Amino acid sequence: MTPIIHLEGLTKRYRVGPDTIPALVDVSCEVFPGEFVAISGPSGSGKSTLLNLLGLLDRADTGRYLLDGRDVAAAGDDELTLLRNRKLGFVFQNSPMLPRLTAMENVAVPLVYRGESPRAAAAEAERQLARVGLGAVAGHRPGQLSGGQLQRVALARALVGRPKLVLADEPTASLDLATAGEMMALLIDLNRAAGTALVLITHDPEDAARADRQLVLEAGRLRAGPVPAAR
Repeated sequence: MTPIIHLEGLTKRYRVGPDTIPALVDVSCEVFPGEFVAISGPSGSGKSTLLNLLGLLDRADTGRYLLDGRDVAAAGDDELTLLRNRKLGFVFQNSPMLPRLTAMENVAVPLVYRGESPRAAAAEAERQLARVGLGAVAGHRPGQLSGGQLQRVALARALVGRPKLVLADEPTASLDLATAGEMMALLIDLNRAAGTALVLITHDPEDAARADRQLVLEAGRLRAGPVPAAR
């Protein structure tokens, strides 16, 4: 089986004044279709840098990143935009929404950018909102929704283009305990049902323990984490 993520010796450095600071050092790993991988680590360990590289928002200095078999180092900016739209879905801690658009319109945006007709995009957006339990508020604007509802809208938007990989960055951190549990249950259920690979960046050991595999970043180096309990 071809991995959706293949990293070989990925290194990323940042210049701070006269100094060069290593953010990632010789990172290698693979993630396969349908797999749920949790990545944890202390603040400043390189988690955000790794997420930016995986999400094609930044480029590594050295090393190799194959996304669904495509070497992204050889891709130009336009192709990277296309790959993000067709291969990836994103759920952030506070996923930004366009305030003047309804929940349905926010979810439909990736499909509109892809060139699908407004009618087809709206129909698929409504289907995904119903899938995450928000069919009744499809016409509401972001200011009318709770934090938990906004995260569900973000999840629907991440899934609307049927991505191969969902990248979730602390998606439950700003939610209360009950809503956070519901959000994690949704992510896991959709990961299982759709066969979409899920990479979760988290500080929560309980969320990490629900993954198929745990990885830990420390000072920019990636290592295997605790063996998760059987789901």
